[in-house]
Amino acid sequence: MVSAPPRPKTAPRAIVRSCVDPIRIPLPDDAMTWEDLAKLRAANPGYRFERYGKNELVITMGSGRKSEERATEISTELSLWKRAGANGSVAGSSAISEAEDGSWLLADASWMSDERAAESGGETGEGPGAVPELIVEVVSWTDRISVQKRKMERWIERGILLGWLIDPYDRIVWVYRPGRDVEELHEPAELRGDPELPGLVVPMDNIWAPRED
Repeated sequence: MVSAPPRPKTAPRAIVRSCVDPIRIPLPDDAMTWEDLAKLRAANPGYRFERYGKNELVITMGSGRKSEERATEISTELSLWKRAGANGSVAGSSAISEAEDGSWLLADASWMSDERAAESGGETGEGPGAVPELIVEVVSWTDRISVQKRKMERWIERGILLGWLIDPYDRIVWVYRPGRDVEELHEPAELRGDPELPGLVVPMDNIWAPRED
């Protein structure tokens, strides 16, 4: 009896990434209003619209269901921290932050203290300069890491205190703080907000993409 040769072991399958560069459209000064932005978002729900300064409209694809789920997990942890006594508000990917230079920026999840909201835009925190303390960006399968890193630098320049850029596929987190080198963490079990946001702890078990065999 002749037996078939053993099947070769296959290498683990890599997660296929399909990176898409943002579309950048130059704008004349103050050419776009809040009303214009609202109409664009309503007519194109699969895309995200931001303004960098007052002269550039940036269009990116929506993050997708899994990335939204991971961002929601982080927002849930922020909400639990709020329930435990932290004074502030949690926002998801639809909340626009308006920096003092006129930029309208989106993040996957964010935290803004009541004090910062009152200083910038009143109770809603939507006026000029209403930039949160914490910004979280979750890399989706269409995102380029280099583009996301530049965006995090833009957030730092506009006044955030702490930024987490999370790549769930390679299980890396880049931690951004103003005036400090970027810290790179490999598969951390949790992220901590200390010292900027004392007491904030975000477990990472539900954030990582599953390993494929």
